[in-house]
Amino acid sequence: MGEPKWHPFMATEERSPGVWTLVDSMGRDYGEVRIVRIGSEVGYVGSLRGTPVGRWTTLRVSLENVHLAFIRDHAPGGFAPNPWPTTGLGDRPKPS
Repeated sequence: MGEPKWHPFMATEERSPGVWTLVDSMGRDYGEVRIVRIGSEVGYVGSLRGTPVGRWTTLRVSLENVHLAFIRDHAPGGFAPNPWPTTGLGDRPKPS
């Protein structure tokens, strides 16, 4: 087995049954995952600061996606173009 890795599940608090609150390093709530039942199916609904993020079939994937939405929320808009442009280093003319 490899070295243990951190997972967003480690930053959650289950304050009421079936509701996991994601907490940042300063102790502030930033996301929530809630177990839901639709007919005979059980799933999870995630939100970031009250805004829906998505629905998933496992708790693990739900927590990962809410955490990724939290990380993306910190990225400055327009910082990195998509796709990233080439540097052109490979296109330089060879010295003669």
